[in-house]
Amino acid sequence: MEQKYIVAFEIGSAYIKGAIATTVPGAPGRVNILAVETEPLIDKVRYGCVENPGEVATCVTSICHKLQAAPGVQPRSIKEVYVGLSGRSLGSHPHEVTRDFHAEIEITRRTIDDLMQQAAARTIADREIVAIEPGSFSVDSQTAPDPVGMFGHILSAQVSLVACKPRMRNNIKRVFNERCALNIAGYVVTPLAMGTQLLTVEERRLGVMLVDFGAETTTVAIYRAGALVYLATIPMGSRNITRDITSLNCLEERAEEIKKAVGNAMAPESGSAPLVTDGLDNSEINNIIAARADEIISNIYEQITYAELKPQQLPAGIVVTGGGANLRGFNELLAKQTQMKTRAASLGPGVTIVGHGFNASNALDVISILTEAAMTDPVECTMMPPSSVVDRQADDNNDSLSPMNGDDDENSHRIGRMEDEEDNILADQGDDDENEVTSKKGTKQKEEKKSTTKAEQAEKADGTSKNFWKRLSQSINDMMKDDSDFES
Repeated sequence: MEQKYIVAFEIGSAYIKGAIATTVPGAPGRVNILAVETEPLIDKVRYGCVENPGEVATCVTSICHKLQAAPGVQPRSIKEVYVGLSGRSLGSHPHEVTRDFHAEIEITRRTIDDLMQQAAARTIADREIVAIEPGSFSVDSQTAPDPVGMFGHILSAQVSLVACKPRMRNNIKRVFNERCALNIAGYVVTPLAMGTQLLTVEERRLGVMLVDFGAETTTVAIYRAGALVYLATIPMGSRNITRDITSLNCLEERAEEIKKAVGNAMAPESGSAPLVTDGLDNSEINNIIAARADEIISNIYEQITYAELKPQQLPAGIVVTGGGANLRGFNELLAKQTQMKTRAASLGPGVTIVGHGFNASNALDVISILTEAAMTDPVECTMMPPSSVVDRQADDNNDSLSPMNGDDDENSHRIGRMEDEEDNILADQGDDDENEVTSKKGTKQKEEKKSTTKAEQAEKADGTSKNFWKRLSQSINDMMKDDSDFES
């Protein structure tokens, strides 16, 4: 597999992120990150779903321009992208699917694929299935961790159908396909991609909960025995904390600044020396923050019960990511309230950071989309401009550095010629070799035409000569005939 450039976008409630990377030939899932760009979003996306495609498209276009200008990318242009799916309506639905073969057969990979296709045919009210995560298998009612190669009459599987509202993908299409003229190479379910990238194999086998604490939503994904068993999106995030701070008579923008500057999810101990920020008591600020953080953590912890599990069944604990997790004291409060082992997420070994000027720890979601896309043979997301255009651009750059000669009329005439030449370059889609072949063909055709004309002229002259002698011969014969008649 050759090296390819792949591009990914993740649309969140507070930010939209774009990233570009190159794949590593012969190493599926390994990528070299060249650049990551971020644009803030204000009231354009709600709970992870695009509300204003036009405004979001403007942000996407801006990010594309920045990615294309990154070292190692220029002069390539972006033509396709992978897009992450995440948001309020995203969740898992448990489902059991069974196939009865009526005769003992060998279970093959094709058999498993057919079973997954059967699961995909199930309909979920006002939802569309975007991924199927296989869980446990059984052959003739016997548990089979890997049924391929086994023989049996009945094959069953417990699967998680991941689904979301159709509006989520429809608005994403409006942004990329219609407004930005970018083809969507594929959709990637962001929480699943993060589960693969940010969790270790051991954690997923033991039992672990991945928490993505975002601006307006918090996504919880639970794994056991190496498979996803539960996925849910809670409509609460760090913006709820910010809005609570506005009750102290400050605007949301200022409340966000205060939260980042002095906020702490661990309530201050009584008797500590009071501190003041913008005339506000820091203790009062952090009491508000701690109360809302405690409520969010209670909802996170409750997901274990909704998954019909107990905390003891998740010995690997909790792994936390997302912008909201940057709040001081949040992870400590999460560990304290749940009594579970807690750690901050970090990139896996398959990612190499090549570019500069960005913080990879704040882009774990979009980087996870890139690694997931690189797991199978991804599409090439960029294209090189025609060589003639590159040469023209280089010439234009050189011209812009040289002084202008002549008066305004001469300069205007020169610019006009450049525009005409550029139109000719854009109209000509062939390269120099094709032009040379075309030129040779044209010369050959002219020579053949010239040769044909000469032959036709010669043939015409020869025909005229033959006609003359034929008429002369006919006249002599007529005269001889007339003489013979006279003699007789």
